[in-house]
Amino acid sequence: MNNKTSTHSWLIVSHSAIGRQHVKKAISCQDAHYLTEVNTEIGIAVVCDGAGSAVESHIGARIVAKQTVVLLKREIEAVTWQFPSNTEIDIWKNISHEVLLKVRGFLNRFAKKTNRDIKLLACTVIMVVYSPHAILISHVGDGRAAYCNNRGDWKAMMTPFKGEEANQTTFITCDLWSNHAEYLECNIINDDIVAFSLMSDGCENYAFQTNSYDEEKGIFFSLNEPYSKFFRPLTEQLLSLYKQGFSDQELNEEWQNFVEAGSESLAKESDDKTLILGILKA
Repeated sequence: MNNKTSTHSWLIVSHSAIGRQHVKKAISCQDAHYLTEVNTEIGIAVVCDGAGSAVESHIGARIVAKQTVVLLKREIEAVTWQFPSNTEIDIWKNISHEVLLKVRGFLNRFAKKTNRDIKLLACTVIMVVYSPHAILISHVGDGRAAYCNNRGDWKAMMTPFKGEEANQTTFITCDLWSNHAEYLECNIINDDIVAFSLMSDGCENYAFQTNSYDEEKGIFFSLNEPYSKFFRPLTEQLLSLYKQGFSDQELNEEWQNFVEAGSESLAKESDDKTLILGILKA
């Protein structure tokens, strides 16, 4: 990979929190996330949400999150051109497909070695390669992702797969995504990026407008629009704390408190919540 001298760096905060229903039922947090830097400008972020119906999906989510980052970083470091800003969509689709096939293979070997049914490890996955000039994103299943450009516009980066029934989606353990392109969505965002966010669906109703009502037709329809009023105060506050000298640990502690109980509705959220926010420092 062509690593030019970096002039930008990122402030990244992340947290996965257990939902109230899981606490009541004594179920582990089924969300997981993992991050790594490639260099100061480029990094990888992954969010996984374990299937609620799969009793060991919390294990699967942790494995998939870490292995996706490990294998994707390996692919990036093998690239001989400037990555990700010069990447074509067909190349990114091939990389995404190969990485996720390897991740599923790893998960399958783990299941066999430990005498588990791989379906009990089912989870969604969102993976992102971020930089100041481009974001590469691929996902299987639901969740949400957004970015902000230097004009202050927050835009969606992916469309979550939602089935016809409530809480229905697809998982990395399914065959659908490996054989049908529509179940593995891959996008490239070329823009001047100043912030981005990934989340599990436990946070989507607070950070996105997910549906609206058509009074004329008398029906609800799906939307996928990030709330700038949700994201803008968070980015401003975190940058302010950073400029005041807060350490990475202190910033993440502030973020953990926000995700777990930053508002009454967040505190009462029944589902697990994962929220990652990346902000360009300069």
